Amino acid sequence: MHQTKASDRMNELIRSVQHALGLLEEGKLDLPGLEQCTEDARSIFERLVVLRHKAREAHVEAEKRAAQAGAKPPEPAAPIRLDTRPPDVHPQQTSLIDAIAETETAPAPKPKPAPPAPEPLAAEAPKPPKARPAAPQAGNDRPASVADKMEHAPVADLRKAIALSQKFWFVAELFANERDRYEKALDAINGMHSASEAEAFVRDEVLAKLPKPPGEEVANTFLELVKRRFR
Repeated sequence: MHQTKASDRMNELIRSVQHALGLLEEGKLDLPGLEQCTEDARSIFERLVVLRHKAREAHVEAEKRAAQAGAKPPEPAAPIRLDTRPPDVHPQQTSLIDAIAETETAPAPKPKPAPPAPEPLAAEAPKPPKARPAAPQAGNDRPASVADKMEHAPVADLRKAIALSQKFWFVAELFANERDRYEKALDAINGMHSASEAEAFVRDEVLAKLPKPPGEEVANTFLELVKRRFR
């Protein structure tokens, strides 16, 4: 009768915990229900600990009776060792916690032997560098690329032919950082009718009014764009 009541109480606790877990998954478990679930789970744990202790006591008692009767006790599938200390350590030297820590610590991996050093190879004569193909010479026999054609193609509007980086370059070097002069010069050149008229304007109204002569590269680049306007 007592064992029946004990098992009924265990099943009742298990059902209570399962019901609380169901409410928890649905988001309906309140604080009192969570506290009750914690108490029920603790009661289940305590009962399991008692059952484990009784099972160990019964196992030790069966071994004693078998030894007194002179019969060889049956070998259990997994022997239970109540003392968790290593057998070669005195009880006063190692505590239970230290013994558990020792059994749970994974053994350190053995260092792998270093691979043998490769034998030195005989020195090889340096290979001569591969000859690079000669760059094509500029001339009538080399066909003009698309970039070459675009670079010298005529333009209807000088503004559209000048890249943004070139614009900053021209404003700084040819117009003394005066953007208004740069814009007015482009409007004037776009309104002219011949390349000679535009070149004379650049020479007299742009280059001649600078405090010092500009760099040859920037001047030639600007003049080349002006010529493309009238091709």
